[in-house]
Amino acid sequence: MKGDFTRNTFDPGRHFSRVLMQQGRVQLDADWNEQAAILLHYLQALAADLIGPYGGPATNCGFALAPVPPDGKDFTIGGGHYYVDGILCENEKEKVCTYLHQDDYRDNYLGSAREKLPNGIYLVYLDVWEHHITLIEDDRIREVALGGPDTATRSKVVWQVKLTDKQPAGTTPPLSGGIVKKYWSISYVPMWQPANRGLLKVRLNPGKASADPCIISYTSAYRGNENQLYRVEIHTGGDINANPTFKWSRDNGSIAAAWLGNNDAGGLIVSSARGFEAGQLIEITSNLDDLHGMKGTFRKIVKVENDALYLEAPPLSWVPDPPKKVRRWDQMETEDTKLIDGAVPIKEGTTDTDWLDLENGIQIQFQPGQLYRTGDYWLIPARTNGTIEWPCVLDDKGHPTLDQGYPIPIAQTPHGITHHYAPLWIMNVGTDGKITLNTTDDLRSIFSSIK
Repeated sequence: MKGDFTRNTFDPGRHFSRVLMQQGRVQLDADWNEQAAILLHYLQALAADLIGPYGGPATNCGFALAPVPPDGKDFTIGGGHYYVDGILCENEKEKVCTYLHQDDYRDNYLGSAREKLPNGIYLVYLDVWEHHITLIEDDRIREVALGGPDTATRSKVVWQVKLTDKQPAGTTPPLSGGIVKKYWSISYVPMWQPANRGLLKVRLNPGKASADPCIISYTSAYRGNENQLYRVEIHTGGDINANPTFKWSRDNGSIAAAWLGNNDAGGLIVSSARGFEAGQLIEITSNLDDLHGMKGTFRKIVKVENDALYLEAPPLSWVPDPPKKVRRWDQMETEDTKLIDGAVPIKEGTTDTDWLDLENGIQIQFQPGQLYRTGDYWLIPARTNGTIEWPCVLDDKGHPTLDQGYPIPIAQTPHGITHHYAPLWIMNVGTDGKITLNTTDDLRSIFSSIK
């Protein structure tokens, strides 16, 4: 979540049950975000243990599908509840929703709107994940009585009904419910969320330590003079042969603003120019890009004047739909780092020469053999006492194992975004675009209430 947070302290392996406030102590956002995460983890684990990986209540099971009359070239998504890995997906019954007109998903995004689907046999499935909401995405969460400033942000459960015509290798057409259930966890889910979608190590480079006592302690390896939450995020996905790239921010990507239009001089009028400066890179994107896992476009700021950002040529024209936003990232092109379309090329490796410098002594290393996904990210808390928070190798006494006097880092999978999936239906689309949905092809799991 790209918010102005100190750090993310929740770790299910520590088995904390709650956060306890103490009198007369400094209050931090991380403590109360951890309390919410503890409770959410408990509730979702409980639901998943009772229900299983997916299921809906018999009296209010959502996501029943039916062709839209009269031509049947679209299908409705029924209201009700459905649980995926313990996460409640709600579709309000009073709201008519169809596949081609979902709130959080546009079929064939960035292409022309489809009036009908290509003929074939499809698996209809749910993709569920958490989406961070700020006042840029939803201004209703802001208290206008404060005169402008925002307060807390929100996390939203996004569900998207999607289609795939892919069938697992080694299976014979036509697609059936038996095939889907047998290969669901071993073929389908890894197709959308591979286990090897990134492994990152982070360390402090001993060679970056400074002996200048006027700046910061000479024993420190992190050279920043402010506490930061660094974010490393995949920009262009794919394996190493597809030239994947990443971007990074020292503020967890939280410096962002809504793009409201253009002035007569071609500047981008934004909701707030605070945090933006000449020479910085901004990513121009939209909430729909986020919802579809799409990367934005990078441009460099030439000048900031009032609430307008002036960018390098060519000029950009404001298009109101979908609403656009700009976000600052902190990578810069140097003699050692050549950017690709504004992002840093991923270099995989395991040797001491394979580390990439971010800034202030922080180095990262991507491990070999990964399949990167746009939007996946890692967070690195860095503190002015010269340390970073990153898991390291421990000896048999629980002390960090050192190399050149510094802890040996452990490679970590992405901290997010985690998606959750569930099969819904097998659907047939004829050459005329007419949809057939048989009740025997309903793949939803339905459970009864205890009483």
